[in-house]
Amino acid sequence: MTGIALFSSFAGCSALSTNSADSEDLSFERLGVTAVYVTDGVELSMPAEVQTVDNIHNADLLILPGDTDADAQKAVKWLVDDRVIALLGDSSEPTWLSWARSDTFGDAFQNRGYGDGEPDPSLIVAAKIGQYVETYRHTWGDDPSDNDVLRALDESLVTIEKKTSPE
Repeated sequence: MTGIALFSSFAGCSALSTNSADSEDLSFERLGVTAVYVTDGVELSMPAEVQTVDNIHNADLLILPGDTDADAQKAVKWLVDDRVIALLGDSSEPTWLSWARSDTFGDAFQNRGYGDGEPDPSLIVAAKIGQYVETYRHTWGDDPSDNDVLRALDESLVTIEKKTSPE
């Protein structure tokens, strides 16, 4: 399969506020046509424009709390299956780094897909592009609103699509 399937047709997560004034201006280029699975522990209000699914196997984008108990082996399987992973919350970077530095990642991908940044991102979005894993890190000065997170997810999905589209 070429590309990512989502383009056909993360105690670290604090509650996010929704700015209703922004809600009217919220539109999505990719997030609105992506099957999204939001795991327990993620406090993120999803607008009606976003298709959420109840089963991880039906999702193209998995949103996990930063302190998820999913291990590197699961993360690799999801990425190999062309799912995009988003870790949301204060523990996103430590979780991502533990996965990316694992032997499981090293065996599956040509790069390990990690870098340590300051300040730690509140949202990390990861996708397999070819034999590599690319990450998109988002940091806000304060706790991000739901709309901030949704916009960042959409921007990341757009970038991923551009990198995986056949030329």
